[in-house]
Amino acid sequence: MAGPAVVFWLGYLSLMAFRDADEAMAERNAGRVVNARVVEGSAVEAMDRLLAARPPEVLILGPSYANTNVRPAQLAAALGLPPEEVSLLSVPNSVGAHWYSILKYRVFGAGYRPRLIVVVSGLQSMLLHTPLTESSFVNLQIQLPDGGDPVIDEKVRGSAGLAMAQLREQRGKVREALFSSLRHRAVWWWSPEQTRAALGRVFDDRHVDMSLHDNAIPIVEASRAQERAYTPDLLPSPAESFLSEISRLAAAHEAQIVWVRPPMSPHIPEHLDDVVLDGVQEEAVALVEAEGGVFVDMRSLPMTSTMFKNEDHMNEEGSRRFTHALATALEQTGALVVGPPAPLPPVPVSVTARPPAPPPPPQLAELAGPGRWIPPGGAVVFHVEQAWPDARGCFQIAVVAEHAPTGGDTAPLAVRHAGLQVPLVSAPPGLGLERWTGLMSTSSPPAAFEVQVEVPPGGPWVRLSALALGAEPRQVFLQGDRDDLQGRRVALRGVEHSLAPTYLAAPVRVPRHDRPVTDLPQTPVAAFETERWAFLSDEATLGATSWGRPCSPLRITEDGIVLPGANVSCTEVRRAGRGRSCHTTDRIFFTASDDTDPARNGRTYRLVLDEARSCDGDVWLYPKDRLRLPIPAEILASLPQGASVLTLDLRYLNFREADVDVRLLAGDQVRLEARFDGRQVKRAPIAWRLDPPLTEADGALVLELDNREHTFYLIREVVFSERWPIVPGMSAPTP
Repeated sequence: MAGPAVVFWLGYLSLMAFRDADEAMAERNAGRVVNARVVEGSAVEAMDRLLAARPPEVLILGPSYANTNVRPAQLAAALGLPPEEVSLLSVPNSVGAHWYSILKYRVFGAGYRPRLIVVVSGLQSMLLHTPLTESSFVNLQIQLPDGGDPVIDEKVRGSAGLAMAQLREQRGKVREALFSSLRHRAVWWWSPEQTRAALGRVFDDRHVDMSLHDNAIPIVEASRAQERAYTPDLLPSPAESFLSEISRLAAAHEAQIVWVRPPMSPHIPEHLDDVVLDGVQEEAVALVEAEGGVFVDMRSLPMTSTMFKNEDHMNEEGSRRFTHALATALEQTGALVVGPPAPLPPVPVSVTARPPAPPPPPQLAELAGPGRWIPPGGAVVFHVEQAWPDARGCFQIAVVAEHAPTGGDTAPLAVRHAGLQVPLVSAPPGLGLERWTGLMSTSSPPAAFEVQVEVPPGGPWVRLSALALGAEPRQVFLQGDRDDLQGRRVALRGVEHSLAPTYLAAPVRVPRHDRPVTDLPQTPVAAFETERWAFLSDEATLGATSWGRPCSPLRITEDGIVLPGANVSCTEVRRAGRGRSCHTTDRIFFTASDDTDPARNGRTYRLVLDEARSCDGDVWLYPKDRLRLPIPAEILASLPQGASVLTLDLRYLNFREADVDVRLLAGDQVRLEARFDGRQVKRAPIAWRLDPPLTEADGALVLELDNREHTFYLIREVVFSERWPIVPGMSAPTP
């Protein structure tokens, strides 16, 4: 038995000792890589220098995802911070143990006090507590003091499952090296210069059809499913991970921590995606929130394969998109309050009722909802006992008030400050009450001031539901809270959810789709004249999309096949060719799929509309289109009071009168049937009241839009909310 055992162990040790070129390089650079750069000295010294030069208000942590997906300067600008106050510390292949050590010893242990820590990582890496490679172990050890760390010593340990995963990974590396050597034998007799020249000719970008390459990734990778180093069942549970320890460490130093799970490429094979077992994310979220942290799942963020340089790391375009969405998510979660590092002191307020208000009638007191009731002829005065603090930003007054129906067309109350009266507008009623909302911006009070809410004699009892000073996220609520002011909402095409619609027919034919090709002398670029389509050009749609990306819906077909590479710059069309196109205000320029001259190659070119109707996360509603959007019932679970308002944020790209029909179905019941003129949504969203409110119990929903005219709309967002939103310019509800 000794002989076979010796052979087995020698084979095992040889297998585990094998290093491919990438891993050998990683081990050579172990302990010297920060933010994808090999630094002089150690990574610890580099981190210390970086933090000393730029003490962070916001610190971004994570593996390579954090480095490729987040643009710190852009994030700082979006959050209203100086760029030097947002720092990034990214360590390749890092897991929870690395982030815990960096925070404990490099950040908090060195006296730095960031207000916000953002960990950008796949959930698999969040769950892993033990490094999987030798270089990753070195990257962890250099962060620790000589005596080690008790938490690290307790949690960083191997397991049979992870050992088997490492063995499988080594097997894959050896097999890859073997097949690579066989594949490369064909050029062993060439010089390196000859090899590079030949490979450069064959794999030149001009000869690579990226659409075929993207489509091939899932096919090629599907056969490699067994090479994954570890599978979801081998991952540690959230309780075994560092999620709680890191969140607790941040809270102990008065820092808000946000865990962000980024999206992967749409073409990533399922077995290579950031997959975990059912229920694991929910358990992770509960652990994080129990320690005061926030978990943001951004996998539904609309992304295209052109925004990734590989299956899971974003390129420059993708990182711009992701960073913009990340800033929005951070603001929506209230994770960062822009201002001094210390919490803003409360604004002292006292309240006086004139005269002292009796209790409201029983029929009013029984109505659901918080608020302060003001009787006819009564007033409530809010005394703010200091000047408006500069740290809280601009000064404005926002109000929501309700009363029993009176049928009047003017508000039976007045909200006054410093001789000014807040303009009030009628909003859809709520819970049997008429509702009024108001918003007024004015100069900041230089001294103590008052805000008075009064009801004239003979008026109805009025419930003051919300009264806020300042703008988000530094508002001071004199009455109610943010939910009372704005209501809860759920967006169907945003970061949290991104539901895909279906269309009941193919796009209409483009007028004069067979127009002649315009020949451009001495260049393989051709054009179609499209001066009447300027409103759909890449330049025009740039300002209409949610993410500011050009996205003309016009496409070119070559002998019936749609050319790839639309919506790129005209410089790229000229330089790279291969079927690319750009749409200016008067022409759409394009090249043939093989860079021959479209005006002379004998092929047929036609103008068509993009059948996918996708526009950088937004969706098109073409002329005569009928759209159908299925909505799962559980979407409404986050609205305790139900969905009382449906809001459509869409942009009308034409100018003439045009009708769109809207239907909302709950099961087989029609809950909304309305028509609006496209000109109503030229500048602002439009909304409808849902009475009674929709709840999860109503079952699955279907939203239908029927464009009755030859006009174009860009649908940016579909929102269900508990309350009528306070949005300047919001179109009035359609009866």
